[in-house]
Amino acid sequence: MRLLGLLALLLLALPAAASAQTGAPAATTGAATAVERTTATLSGTVDANGAATTYRFEYGTTAAYGLQTAERPAGSGTEPVAVEAPIATLSPSTTYHYRLVATSAAGTARGSDRTLRTDPNPRPPTVTRTGSAQVGPDGALLRSQIDPNEGATTYHFEYGSTPSYGSRTPDRDAGAGDGAVAVSEPLGGLEPYRRYHFRLVATSAAGQAASRDRSFVTARLPTDVTLALATARTGWGEGAEVFGRVSGTGVGGLTVGLERQDFPFAGPFSSLGVPLPVRTDRLGRFRVFVPALFSTTRLRAVTRTAVSIASPAVTASVALRVGAGARALGRRRLRLRGSVTPAAPAGRAVLQRRTRRGGWTYVRAAALRPAGANRSRYAFTLRRRTRGTRRYRVRVIARDGGAHVPGDSRTITVRRLKRR
Repeated sequence: MRLLGLLALLLLALPAAASAQTGAPAATTGAATAVERTTATLSGTVDANGAATTYRFEYGTTAAYGLQTAERPAGSGTEPVAVEAPIATLSPSTTYHYRLVATSAAGTARGSDRTLRTDPNPRPPTVTRTGSAQVGPDGALLRSQIDPNEGATTYHFEYGSTPSYGSRTPDRDAGAGDGAVAVSEPLGGLEPYRRYHFRLVATSAAGQAASRDRSFVTARLPTDVTLALATARTGWGEGAEVFGRVSGTGVGGLTVGLERQDFPFAGPFSSLGVPLPVRTDRLGRFRVFVPALFSTTRLRAVTRTAVSIASPAVTASVALRVGAGARALGRRRLRLRGSVTPAAPAGRAVLQRRTRRGGWTYVRAAALRPAGANRSRYAFTLRRRTRGTRRYRVRVIARDGGAHVPGDSRTITVRRLKRR
């Protein structure tokens, strides 16, 4: 009986001894992971210290918390184990306090306070530097810059003849980066010399952004230019007037340049120094006075437009300047003489007489002689007749390959010799 009593006392002491070996759990608050705008995952470690233990996380916008996760088992081991719990319905761009709490029959352990900050709401894309380039008569290049602000973004251009637009380009991908991205889109099939409005529209899950209304005018589209001289020939050192017309779309008020190619026409056309700008009237017509010409010159008109059109060349022939005067040599003779500009050393002076039908007939020819800087001279002796008044002129032929066309003097009248 005494032995049985001792065994009973030992059995009653065993649970008490085991209980004396267990203690309160330990809780260590870990970092928050997978933090987004409204969700996060809280983590930590729990040491159950040999007793059945549960854990939860307390969290809130202050160190007073106010919210907590559901209780979860952490086991009853004697080594620290990793634990975690997701939380949701958080507010974006907000700082939250949290801690890990472990509970067993031996007591409650609370980890240290830690914080996390939720991500902000995504921002809509931003649009800057919207404009146009390479504007032609039927097309243009639209350009802009888009910052997706870390949201997947698409964009398109809207365009039309009014700020209501009416047409648009296909949607393009602008990426999801954080920084300005240059974008562009070519337009075709436009009408020449017409104003077009446009804007860029960028869209992401966070919203939409559009540029301000912009506009451009497509280029004029000349298709033909004609040019004509007021007179086919002009005197040496004199100017010439030319008339022209531009055909096409948007030809009113456009700028026209005049170009020249000097004899012997071996070099390229070059700009003619005439007062600018020369602009067409509303029908595309223009007129230009060409300053002094000194040798035969080819002229052409060129439109100063994105699409440049040149007229066929016209030739302004420059005639020698021929002077003439008469001086009596006694009663029956007179001397007809004059100078020629420019000098034509290989040329000939031809004396001509007016016929009764109004034409001119050959009388005789004479060589030219030097007469100082850039001049030549000629002389003829005439006999006065007793019958009829006669009219003469001198035509000088340069024989310089075409640099100058023949020039005529004024008409000299030689009255008949009166009988005594």
